[in-house]
Amino acid sequence: MTKHSLLKIVVVALVALLLLPGAALAQDSTPVTLMHGWTGADNTEMLNTIFDRFNTDNDDGLVIEPTALGWDDLFTQLTLTAAAGNPPDVVMFHNTEVTEFVRKGVLLPVDDLMAAVGVDLTGVPQNIIELSKIDGEFYCLPGDLHPMNLYYNVDLVEAAGLDPDSPPTTGEEFMAWAEAMTITDDDGVVTQYGLDQPLGGSLGRWFFHTLLYQFGGSWLGEDGLAAVDSEAAHKALQYLVDLQNSGVSSIGTGFGDISAFDAERAGMIMGGPWMVNSYVTRGMNIGSAVMPTFGDVPATWTNTHCLALTVQDSDENYLNSMNVVKWFLENYAEPGIKVGIVPVLPVALADPYWTDHDYAQYYAPFVESLSIAVMEPAIEKYTSVFSFGGQSPLLRNLEAAQAGDKSVEEALADMKAGIDELILDE
Repeated sequence: MTKHSLLKIVVVALVALLLLPGAALAQDSTPVTLMHGWTGADNTEMLNTIFDRFNTDNDDGLVIEPTALGWDDLFTQLTLTAAAGNPPDVVMFHNTEVTEFVRKGVLLPVDDLMAAVGVDLTGVPQNIIELSKIDGEFYCLPGDLHPMNLYYNVDLVEAAGLDPDSPPTTGEEFMAWAEAMTITDDDGVVTQYGLDQPLGGSLGRWFFHTLLYQFGGSWLGEDGLAAVDSEAAHKALQYLVDLQNSGVSSIGTGFGDISAFDAERAGMIMGGPWMVNSYVTRGMNIGSAVMPTFGDVPATWTNTHCLALTVQDSDENYLNSMNVVKWFLENYAEPGIKVGIVPVLPVALADPYWTDHDYAQYYAPFVESLSIAVMEPAIEKYTSVFSFGGQSPLLRNLEAAQAGDKSVEEALADMKAGIDELILDE
């Protein structure tokens, strides 16, 4: 609720009390606490303006009180606050983390609450519906998808004699573009790269995931343990190693660094739709395209933000919390455009704010790629295995192989051993 609205309520209440002694017409506000990880590029300030609109416009006196944390910090704080008996009413994170927090007893099944407030998921892709359920019950309601695709600098593409309206669709075409946009000076020093692909970080992990599934692999075997010692995993990591050794890719100056593309010293980068807003508002002349097929089948990484209710000592605020979730899902078009994510509810996709926005052209390939998008497995140890930062066995060995510190075989063997240890750890 805004200060202006609160002041107005107070004034009206005081006047009413003067005119009708003993009457109590003012309605106390009811807070709904919400924890989310939309920091940095996810534009926390923008999200707060959306929440402020709800706080001002809703007639039930509900007030969203948000807390923004980095993803790894969010996972830690959600666990700690739940253990202490004071978790947020609502948490917004990814479907891939749901299983872990359901097994911890943190999240509430919400089928009855959905029916009570009229949440309608008709038209949402069935695979997303299933990801929102654990043991047949809804726990986290999907708001968006955000797959990984190809970005390119239109000016650098044209300077290399390439057609920005015909982006690469195969590995061969991709490499031809990368080579054409790689420039060296008279001393053989690269002054412009064809690609900015970090060795590690989330972008490195997601590109490896994309290649793993394009070559027919998966993260887990039938035994529930890591399957990164497969032929497909070997092909995926070998491709990344060869890409770095080819000289067309900048590895940056740090973990997950993509400063070369940001500074327009690299022609292409792999990334998610959340990058659109930053690049366009800075005046970069970019294009976006569906992820090229480097392997045997089209595939690309994706994840989805969803909203869940946490288990509370009292059920008195559950309906209020679900009403907040319903409103946000139905009004996802504006955060979708501004943050750079693709809404999944038809009512949000049909919102003129989404359909008529100038950025729609950049998001179109991301909508198109939803049919080839594959998520990481929603395992109970997801936040340990697929960490957003730090030196997990996955990221540590992914980076070591590309840096030449380990062979592909050694890196994958160590990666499997480390992931298996995390999965089996009680």
